[in-house]
Amino acid sequence: MAATLGVLGGAGQAVAQNRTPVQPMVRETGTLLAQTFGNTDINANNFLVVAVPGSTAQPYRLYIVEQLQPNPPCWTIANPGGEPTQVNALWNTFDFTGVCRLQRDTNGYAIRLAGQDLSGARFEVNQRDGDLLLQFAPSTISRNRITIGRANGISPTGFTQLDLNPGWSLTKRTFNDQIVSSHLVYFTNDLTLAQLQGGETGGGTPPVTPPVTPPTLAFNDIRGNRYASEITRAASLGVISGFPEDNTFRPTAPLTREQAVSVVIETASRILPTSVIAQADQQVFRAPFPDVAANRWSALKIRQAQQLGFVSGDAGTGNFRPTDNVSRAELMAMMYRVAQVRANAGAGDTTSTSPVPGLDPATGGLVPNIANPSNFTDINGHWGANAIRQMAAYCAIATPLNETGTNFAPNTNALRDYTAAAAVRAIDCPAARPQ
Repeated sequence: MAATLGVLGGAGQAVAQNRTPVQPMVRETGTLLAQTFGNTDINANNFLVVAVPGSTAQPYRLYIVEQLQPNPPCWTIANPGGEPTQVNALWNTFDFTGVCRLQRDTNGYAIRLAGQDLSGARFEVNQRDGDLLLQFAPSTISRNRITIGRANGISPTGFTQLDLNPGWSLTKRTFNDQIVSSHLVYFTNDLTLAQLQGGETGGGTPPVTPPVTPPTLAFNDIRGNRYASEITRAASLGVISGFPEDNTFRPTAPLTREQAVSVVIETASRILPTSVIAQADQQVFRAPFPDVAANRWSALKIRQAQQLGFVSGDAGTGNFRPTDNVSRAELMAMMYRVAQVRANAGAGDTTSTSPVPGLDPATGGLVPNIANPSNFTDINGHWGANAIRQMAAYCAIATPLNETGTNFAPNTNALRDYTAAAAVRAIDCPAARPQ
C-alpha cells in the first residue's frame, strides 16, 4: 500500500458530539416516500423565493430566504409593484446569523405532492425567452420538467423574485408534529405527480415544460468525455478547477496525492457538518508530514485531512509523498473515510427526503444504498478492496475503469475526470448534510 490511509482517529469525538437523535429511517416506495413526515403552513410574508446569479455552468441558483427577526431586513424590493421583482440581497451585507435563514440546495428544500415527499427531485432555474422558470425534474434521469413558478423577467442584477404558480405553496417539514431542525421547506401541491405530468395544476394555467437545453460545458476539452457533465458540476461547485491559461481541464491527466487531498477536503467541506470541519486547523505552523513543509501550497488541506483521519503517512518514514500520483484505490480510501465520518455524524437523521445512510452496527461499514453495485473481479486480496466495495455500494462512487467491464484497476492512476465524478457523486449522494 502506498502511504497508509489510516483509520478515523481524531475525528471520532468531534463527530460523536454532533450526532443527531435517532429517528425512524425513511423507506422509499417508488419515487414517493412513505408518510414519515408531515408538513405545516408558514407565514409567506417571512419568506422569499429568489433566483440568485450562479456560474457559467449553472447561471441561476434557487435560494429560499426566511426572515427570522424583524430587523435588520434580509432583503428589500428595489421596484415595489414592478415586474420582474428586483431583489436587494441584504443578507450579503451583514452577519445574518439568527436573523436570516438561507436554504440553498436540496438539503433545505424539497417537493411534497398529495401529502407525500417526492424523492430524487432535481431543482432548476431555467432561462427561457427573457424569463426565469423555477422547475423540477421528478428524478435525476427524467427529461420532463414541471414548472413551479416564474419571475416574469430577469432583474438587472440577477437577483430576481420567483412567484409560485397557482396550486403551489410553501410549507415546512414536521416530524411528530414538530418542525424538523433543518427547517426544510416544501414546495407543496395537493395534486399527485401523475396529475401534474398530465397538465393539471390545482388551478390556473398549466405548467410550462419547454425543451431543456443541454448544459454548457465548463471547459473546451471535455466534450465527448464520459464524465463531462460531472466535471462541469464539480467546477461549478468549486471542488476542482481547470487551467485558466487555456480554459482546459485536461481530463485524462493524473492527479498527485496533494491534488487529490485538495479535492477530498473540498468535497468534505460540502457534506460534513460545519462543526466537524471547524475542529480542524485553519492555519499551519508546522509540517504535517516530514516531506510536506508548512509553507507548501497544500499543507493546510493535508493537515486537515490528517486531523480528520482521511490520510496518514507511510509506515516507517512517516512521509506523505505529496507529488506522487494518487491511485484509484487511494482515492477511494480517502472517499471512504469521508463517507464514514458523514455516516457517523448523520446516522439515523430523518430530516431529509433521503437521509444519511448510517453505519452497520454488525460490520461497522456503511449501509449500502445501491441495489446492484459493481462486482469488481480484480480487487480480491488488494489492501483497498473493502473501501472500494463499500464505495461501489454507497452512491456508486466506485465504478469500473472507464465505466465498462468488471475491473476497477485499483493501482492505476486516478485521472482528473474520474476524480471530479467521484467528488460530485459524493456531494450529490442521496443524503442530507448532517446538521
